[in-house]
Amino acid sequence: MKILIKNHSTVLLALACVVFVISCKTQTRKGANGVTYNTAQEYNDYIVGRQTKLVERVMDFVKVSQTDLDAAEVLLDTCVKEAHQMANEIKGMSPFKNDSTLRDAAVSIFGFYEKIFDKDYRDLIHLKKEQDGTSMEIENRIREIVTKVTEEEKGFDNRFRTAQQAFASKNKLQLQENDIQKKFEKEIN
Repeated sequence: MKILIKNHSTVLLALACVVFVISCKTQTRKGANGVTYNTAQEYNDYIVGRQTKLVERVMDFVKVSQTDLDAAEVLLDTCVKEAHQMANEIKGMSPFKNDSTLRDAAVSIFGFYEKIFDKDYRDLIHLKKEQDGTSMEIENRIREIVTKVTEEEKGFDNRFRTAQQAFASKNKLQLQENDIQKKFEKEIN
């Protein structure tokens, strides 16, 4: 009877070790944001989902600012909060297979959007409120801000795209162009 119990214990111990080893290999690390990413596609999509929402906010802001500057300024408060929250959510992502390049590029571009919502877009609204159609100084200042933001955004966007393409290549993902991004680029051009 002792031999049977001893063998039974050994089998259970071996089975427990196998289960533990398998779970360690397949379990992905949960980030500080509380989300677990099982695939590279899920990891990428988490970031792109937030980026899409932010682009939609920019489109909303542009549309509202054309007709109601006060409402646009209120919308900016929401945009600043959301950009900040999204940047923090992305900061909370664990690296994917020890690679944090895509995450870090996303945090960087979201921080840029938070800054332009809070500073540059707000400055544009105040200048437009002062604008009476005759002040070249105000017109020039508006153009300077738009040019500065556009140039800065190109750099952040290029770094993000480069990081995303490298991530996709490394993880054998096929990237597709985002319809919201196409719509946004069409509207601003």
